[in-house]
Amino acid sequence: MSNQPTTKLVKWFCYTVAIGLIPSALRFLSSTFIEGISPISAADFIAFGFVLHISIFNELEHMIGDESWKSFSNTGSIFAIVLYGALMFSLLIVESGYKGIKIASLTNCSFVLAICSFVFCFFILLRLKAKAKYETASQVGEVPCS
Repeated sequence: MSNQPTTKLVKWFCYTVAIGLIPSALRFLSSTFIEGISPISAADFIAFGFVLHISIFNELEHMIGDESWKSFSNTGSIFAIVLYGALMFSLLIVESGYKGIKIASLTNCSFVLAICSFVFCFFILLRLKAKAKYETASQVGEVPCS
């Protein structure tokens, strides 16, 4: 039973983070062999951020108790998704031919937000892991001293 919290974190890395990074990895790999492909793209970072926050919604959906922390985490994810939506809208405007938005700045903002999202989501998963470990220990009577 004590492997379960660790397994959840490992699964999150394998299923969410690794799969979410596939577009970025393929783009980077393709850019080394094919001329004219940029090694990074705002769209890939935006997609990665959406994947991270949707996975956190799913993880928090199964959480019981600590509703204020759950609400705070969901609110943070909703805020991030709104930011990603705004970045995606900006990217669509650039793709339509509008020259007033710097694509490099848009890519940098998307990259920084994706890093922040990863850290935010990672800490949520760590908290869920600690909560599951505590609940498992309390079920067998091994609650640590507070």
